Amino acid sequence: MTITFSTDVMEAMGFREAVAQGAIVASFTSVTVYEARGIVVPDGFSDVVQARVTGADYRIAIAHSVNAGCRELTGDDFDESEVEWCERVKSNGPFVLIAVGPTEFFECSAGRIMRHEDGSMTSYDSFPHVREALSALEQRVIPPVLVAMTCALNEPDCYVELRKLERASSGRCSDGTSIHDIRIEGKAEAYVSRSLDGALLSGKLFSATDKAPKLNQRTARFFALGMEESDPLKRFLNFFLALEVETYAVFGRIDHQAQATQLLSRAGAQSSTATLSLIGLQVANLKNLFDRFVWCASCVWTDLAETDIALFKELKSARDEIAHGRASEPPPGFARSAEILAQKILWR
Repeated sequence: MTITFSTDVMEAMGFREAVAQGAIVASFTSVTVYEARGIVVPDGFSDVVQARVTGADYRIAIAHSVNAGCRELTGDDFDESEVEWCERVKSNGPFVLIAVGPTEFFECSAGRIMRHEDGSMTSYDSFPHVREALSALEQRVIPPVLVAMTCALNEPDCYVELRKLERASSGRCSDGTSIHDIRIEGKAEAYVSRSLDGALLSGKLFSATDKAPKLNQRTARFFALGMEESDPLKRFLNFFLALEVETYAVFGRIDHQAQATQLLSRAGAQSSTATLSLIGLQVANLKNLFDRFVWCASCVWTDLAETDIALFKELKSARDEIAHGRASEPPPGFARSAEILAQKILWR
């Protein structure tokens, strides 16, 4: 969430001058820095290429120094103190920098600015639409450029990894003045703890050690990977893979004809052996993941509610959107929902 400050606090931070909507017009560029693990470049080396991809312009640089590379791209340093920055991000390079933009010119919204001795300015959250425009450009440009650069650097005898370090953006006003638009954001988490007595804890220890050998090892691995991740996309994909692997594993163990017989019997339906055989064969040949999940819920995970089945359908739809390139991340909360549903089917 973005934090809102009072006028007194803003002035204490140095944002003393108020600006009206449209008083400043600027175009912005973002620079994303990657560490190139696996190569060494000559001291002082810095090179830049300008190109175009997916209908958008970009520039890419390889440099021994992050500030030297950023100056090649934007004319400005990436950080006032490169030594302190390298210590903070725990990297000494070399660096690959991708500059996306510039965007079209945007008018500022009402806000406050800080003027610096070198003539540049810093505004506080005065260009909200710029973030959306830059984000859209980055989603189009960076993936293909990053993959191409990775492939270009890798050789049969040399493995190179591009590890993302940091991203920043800066702008130029219509009169050439340099401007930085910042905002302070906060993130908070909350949880509720409940008291467990010793006997209950001992029982849970026993249950865990009893259950662990019975878990599908591939399912358990994906679930563990999801637990270790902090990125919502990676968490969601790993927890969904746990659901998918467990669904296929359980479906493969079901005696489909016997289950069909039981289901029809509970429904009071009378069916011949040939009919039951046909139903069992048709169910065994189900290929769609959702259909298999529904069948597993009918035969094995009988404690799942209709809401759980509907949730799985939503989770699968979100995964398919990502897999087909129509989305770059799951909806908020879907990683947690996938985790809870996976817990339900693993711990039953």
